Amino acid sequence: MVHLSTMKRGAWLFGLVALAFCALDPRASRAAESLPAGSRHVEAVLLSETDSLSPGVPVLMAVRLRMEQGWHTYWRNPGDAGSATRIEWKLPEGFRAGPIQWPVPEVISVPPLTSYGYEGEAWLLVSVTPPASLPLGQTMALSAKVSWVECAQSCIPGSADLVLVLPVVAAPGKIDASLRAAFLQARAALPQAPPKTVQATAWVERGKLHLELKSTEKKAAVLESPRFLPVEEGLIVDSAPQTFRLKQFGILLEIPQPAKAKPLPRKLGGLLLAQSTEWKGTRKIAWALEAEPVSAPIGLRVLPVSKELWLILGFAFLGGLILNLMPCVFPVLSLKVLHLVDRGREEGGGSFAHGLAFLVGVVSSFLVLATILLALRAQGAELGWGFQLQSAPFVAFLVVLFFLVSLSLFGVFELGASFGRMGGVADRVRGLWGSFGSGVLATVVASPCTAPFMGVALGFALAQPMWVALLVFGALGLGVAAPVFLLCSFPVLMRLLPRPGRWMEDFKQLLGFPMMAAVIWLLWVYGKLRGIDGVGSLLLALIGVGFGAWLFGRYANPSRILPVRLVAGLVGVLVVGAAIGYLLRDASSRRAEEPWTPYSAARLNELRTEGVPVFLDFTASWCLTCKVNERIALNNPEVRKRFADRGVVWMVADWTNRDPAITQALSELGRSGVPTYALYGPDPQSEPKLLPELLTPRILLDELEKLPSPGPGAPALSSSPQARP
Repeated sequence: MVHLSTMKRGAWLFGLVALAFCALDPRASRAAESLPAGSRHVEAVLLSETDSLSPGVPVLMAVRLRMEQGWHTYWRNPGDAGSATRIEWKLPEGFRAGPIQWPVPEVISVPPLTSYGYEGEAWLLVSVTPPASLPLGQTMALSAKVSWVECAQSCIPGSADLVLVLPVVAAPGKIDASLRAAFLQARAALPQAPPKTVQATAWVERGKLHLELKSTEKKAAVLESPRFLPVEEGLIVDSAPQTFRLKQFGILLEIPQPAKAKPLPRKLGGLLLAQSTEWKGTRKIAWALEAEPVSAPIGLRVLPVSKELWLILGFAFLGGLILNLMPCVFPVLSLKVLHLVDRGREEGGGSFAHGLAFLVGVVSSFLVLATILLALRAQGAELGWGFQLQSAPFVAFLVVLFFLVSLSLFGVFELGASFGRMGGVADRVRGLWGSFGSGVLATVVASPCTAPFMGVALGFALAQPMWVALLVFGALGLGVAAPVFLLCSFPVLMRLLPRPGRWMEDFKQLLGFPMMAAVIWLLWVYGKLRGIDGVGSLLLALIGVGFGAWLFGRYANPSRILPVRLVAGLVGVLVVGAAIGYLLRDASSRRAEEPWTPYSAARLNELRTEGVPVFLDFTASWCLTCKVNERIALNNPEVRKRFADRGVVWMVADWTNRDPAITQALSELGRSGVPTYALYGPDPQSEPKLLPELLTPRILLDELEKLPSPGPGAPALSSSPQARP
């Protein structure tokens, strides 16, 4: 009688031999499917549609991800949080792998954030092409390293190394019967191309992305509940509702954009998810769109926007009128009008035509300027003011620029007066072309004096569609040209023109005070970015800028002899340049005071030894739950105040890029993903309290309330909100 343990040992040896046989002969198992690998919640497998390879014949491969219930991975654009799945191929020489063919994702909503991803199972298809010279009768190992982020209430990075071995035969490989239906289903899960009769265009207007679908056959739209998912991140507010309205032969989607939205690419790619109700029933639609960026149609403006537009145009026109009173423009205004009137008389006609030519010259010059700026914006240049004010070096540059303009207006040094002499050149040109040239030069004369008045109009215009920007710049040009045009049309009005005098210098100096107010405001913005130490460095640099400008204005003016002017001008420019260089270097290197401390094990041990309570926040930029907790709980004003009252140090362990030290710290707490929150009390010997993965202000306030009040000299937490990872 054979002993039971001997039978078990024999079965184990038989299984081991069978496994080795399968490893040596891939056809002994399923040749079109690799062994599974993965993480705790996601299993990955590499599959081939055919059971063999043929020289030069593409084969469709797939990475199949199976997620546990409640867990998900992400699409190529993860949305508000998450990270797209990546495939790094390790193929034999000569093999080429195409891009991932992404199936249609699900919209995963965890208010207030929205992401796009997959639950249950996802097939990522890739076409792999062997070389035409592939030798027959061999086996080829196709390897892929797949990386993803798996999320439920917490998020964990996952990866798998997959290997699939396929033989090389002359005839095209056979489709594995067991996988035929699965590959057909994976193809069906891909987005479809829209009908050829559908034309897609897109534009940005007033902080919204507009996507319009038109039928070239002039048929009515039958789409319901449309939603657009761009393939690029940062183009829309993913969690914002997308409104749409039907048009005569199509639909128009309006989608809010973030404050730092990227410029539209040359082809706006994305998915249009919708449903269509027909006589057979309701079917889901998923179209892979490529929309052509265009300028906003004029007819889309509604009444409230029109009122705002008229107001901006009015301010632009008023700014142009005020430019005529600037010291660099007004002294030549009377002489220019007299020349235009005399020119009209000499040619036997009225001066109206010459005034009109002057107006056309001014307005066309401003329109050319607008066209150049818009062309730069179309190439991706960020020309709006709001975005750059988040850059500390740019804010520092604006402070110096406005400070120099203020000093110029106060008379410390002079700029722009020499441009007025250029007006005499155009006066030598006869006829209407001469008047037109005078208008062009008037724009050049006004350019050094536009800073106090063009800021609002310029900032508004560059954030609008082309037709709005052209209207704003045109209104500004009309304001500049209007006085000359009116005086040429009605010469009797010359009697009302005030004489140049002392009042002009007083008016110029008066304008210096609004510019100094702008400097103070920018100092406040800079303080928010760089803290009080940064403001101190900026003020120190302004002393150097002021001294250099004073030196230039005092000793480099035409009343001094040439050697003094040259030396003073050179020294003044060098002093200003050195101050600006120091400031920009300081702005680029210095960081503002943050409300949290970066994680390090040494700093954590040091704080615990000192008896300081610590709130340890493990987070990552791709963690959806982390972002929700940040908005709802961690940035709650009452929670932030309680942190400060209890002397709790907020320490952030940013796991966006994998860090072995943070991974080890998570393991020591018995966790493997983010978010993880640990609250250390003042007792160095006490164990940390692990908080739930979903936080609310009440949970944090209750836990903080249990901590003892801090003693004298306990550290206080900064209450200034800053951007977190």
